Amino acid sequence: MKRALNVVHVRRPVALIAGFLYFVVGAHVPPASAADDLVTIADGANSCAALNGSKIASSVFALPTGEATISEAVLIGPDEVAGLPKYCRVRGSIGAASLADPPILFQVNLPNQWNLKTVLYGGSGLNGVVVQATDQFKAGGGSVRPALARYYVTYGSDSGHQTPGNSFYNNAQATANYSHEAVKRSKDLASHLVKTYYGGSARRNYQIGGSKGGQEGLQAAQRYAADFDGVVSNYPAAQNGSLRLGWNRMWHFAFDPPGGSLTTAKQILLKKAVMTACDGLDGAMDGIVSNLPACGRAFKVESLRCPDGADTGDTCLSDRQIFALKDAAKEFTFAYPMPNGVRTVGPFPTLNGGDLQLWFGTGPDGTQQGFYKANKVRPEALGAEGISEAVWQNEVMKVATVYDASNPDLDAFKVKGGKMLLVQGTTDMLVPHPMTTHYFEALQRRYGANELKSFVRYYVVPGYGHGHGAFNLSWDSLAALDAWVETGKAPVSPVATDVNPQSSGRQRPLCEYPTWPKYKGAGDISLAESFSCATE
Repeated sequence: MKRALNVVHVRRPVALIAGFLYFVVGAHVPPASAADDLVTIADGANSCAALNGSKIASSVFALPTGEATISEAVLIGPDEVAGLPKYCRVRGSIGAASLADPPILFQVNLPNQWNLKTVLYGGSGLNGVVVQATDQFKAGGGSVRPALARYYVTYGSDSGHQTPGNSFYNNAQATANYSHEAVKRSKDLASHLVKTYYGGSARRNYQIGGSKGGQEGLQAAQRYAADFDGVVSNYPAAQNGSLRLGWNRMWHFAFDPPGGSLTTAKQILLKKAVMTACDGLDGAMDGIVSNLPACGRAFKVESLRCPDGADTGDTCLSDRQIFALKDAAKEFTFAYPMPNGVRTVGPFPTLNGGDLQLWFGTGPDGTQQGFYKANKVRPEALGAEGISEAVWQNEVMKVATVYDASNPDLDAFKVKGGKMLLVQGTTDMLVPHPMTTHYFEALQRRYGANELKSFVRYYVVPGYGHGHGAFNLSWDSLAALDAWVETGKAPVSPVATDVNPQSSGRQRPLCEYPTWPKYKGAGDISLAESFSCATE
């Protein structure tokens, strides 16, 4: 690959000698501060253009991989509206070892001024679309600045397939890339471009994402610890087979046999009843259920039962609907163990404020059924009563073995000094919070609670769903992670901000599991300082 000829200098004189040693002789010199460590490309236009059309040898990649090609390298910005600096946008493809397999498409953003750190942005859903990594990261929102605006090299990929839906599962290499190998190949590609463009390696490498991107973060820590110094995993869709079987069951609870789904009016009825019984159990009437154990005791869905149990309209729930909601709110036990001994999923938050529209609010031929089919679930294999999941075991395990990020062995990540921030909402109907909690508890069993706190922190956010909810989280998790990695000081009393339009700006403390925000009884309920992190 052609090498970009860069003239590099460190912005502040105090770091001049350190920068010279770092880039010329490769010495690793910790910076005096982030500001001291900012490196500038003198001629960004020519340096960026020199990358265009370059080839990257397969030997750059640790996993069996073909040649990579840069199809575009163009200098962008600065963009004052988005707050982005001038950067070299690099796009291209990473070829597979076999020409029969699809490539990985990527985008890497190389800022003219660089802080010697990189961030891999995670994907979402089935991926298949290149993550551009120029916007806010997951669970950022609000006034949190994108990583690129802070002079990080940022990058993302399509995870190795370009087809709509789930047809890529028919290709073993595409499945492996989607599951975790694209994380490693993308990191190797970005590291090579960084060395080529700036003349030296990154000091720190992070990954941040939510849902599928959260799963990718866990894979980064579990499988590729040598490549990453820190991970922020938001509501991770970490266990593919378990989730699909859980979603499968809820579909049957609602639609097969029919009668379990809820109209919009019935969903509003249920939500209002939950809030009436549970909203104030944390001390504040704020539209958020924070004290989940107490809510489980206080709210009884049977209180909404229609006379004689028949569906007589939108002012009550039928016996069939109550059955469906209660079963979804139980832990599901599978017919066979998933990878790493996982046997359960759920409960789903049907009775403590979860949004029911996805699974219970549309007909079997609507968007919910489309989502169901997109995840390779076979209706004919299951039934709401006496579910027989064993008939689908081979297909589930084929994917779960390479996809699932449920391994509690983080030894290599811990020894390296890696740090992880794990974030989950209580009203997530796609990734129920007990699933993430079970993984965290597996980590506690392996390392012990005190040792685990030295490198993993887990925050459960009341009212937060799958990237939205009654409390729509905004938190600068990247700044918190970077400070932890650089200084060894874990986040202290972090504060989350709600970015919902109707409640924008209200705060809550981010409470470490198993605590939750409890109102102190005095003070502005829009301020985090009016709450403490409590248990029952």
